[in-house]
Amino acid sequence: MAGTNPPEQPATAPQLRSITLPSGKTAILRRGKGRDLMRAQRAVAGNPDPTAVVFALIAELSQINGATIVYEDVSEMDLGDVLVLQAEVTGANFPEPAPASPAPAASQDSSASASASAN
Repeated sequence: MAGTNPPEQPATAPQLRSITLPSGKTAILRRGKGRDLMRAQRAVAGNPDPTAVVFALIAELSQINGATIVYEDVSEMDLGDVLVLQAEVTGANFPEPAPASPAPAASQDSSASASASAN
């Protein structure tokens, strides 16, 4: 029946997450792609600081209060906001729930070998 299912979003629509930062500002982050990492690496080319790429990646994936930001903006943000954004970006970047997995076979084998050695 027409109209009973919600319209599907195109496969190219980015996944977004909105979070409130400790400063009270609103950040909208999109799920990252490889091209975002490449752009972040280019933005800090020649900078030996390992956190520079993370800051540039935050800028690539984030909007703050509806405005796009650049690497230098992240450097000037409150530390609490930067840490929250860093956790969002460097975490699994919007992880899906982990599938349930069976207990590892090693635990069964170790109990069997313990029984065998006791005999």
